[in-house]
Amino acid sequence: MELNRNKDREEYLKDIFELQQKLKEYEKLDEKEKEELRKNYGAKNYSENDLKGEIWKEYPRNPKYLISNKGRVKYEGKIQKQKDDEKPHYFTLADESLLKYYIYELVAFTFLGKDENDGYHIHHITNDGYDNSTDNLILLTQYEHSLIHGFLIGRKR
Repeated sequence: MELNRNKDREEYLKDIFELQQKLKEYEKLDEKEKEELRKNYGAKNYSENDLKGEIWKEYPRNPKYLISNKGRVKYEGKIQKQKDDEKPHYFTLADESLLKYYIYELVAFTFLGKDENDGYHIHHITNDGYDNSTDNLILLTQYEHSLIHGFLIGRKR
């Protein structure tokens, strides 16, 4: 999903509301339902075969890496295992000698045109950090991210 910031204010706010609703719908699921969904995510699939609808692109900063729209990573042609970085519940590459980014960042750099210091936040639409597919990621401003989560990021109370 891409947020069209050139729409009129009413349409733009509808898009923000839609993102809020997707977040709420996912939060209503119990853990068993979430685990069932996670079986389809790319993070734990180490098959060398492409997943249905999977697209690979060269990582813009290092051609030895290929990143998939499903959240998988190849280094020198080989699928890389991922590990859960327990605290924030986001995946990183298991081999600590490789890139030191969260998988969702690699996907955003490769598919969403994210730049390191562009000021945009990478938002997981369902708020599930295990789903790093392009279908679950969107670039938001700090303000938009705050609206969706219902609080102001970076503002002291």
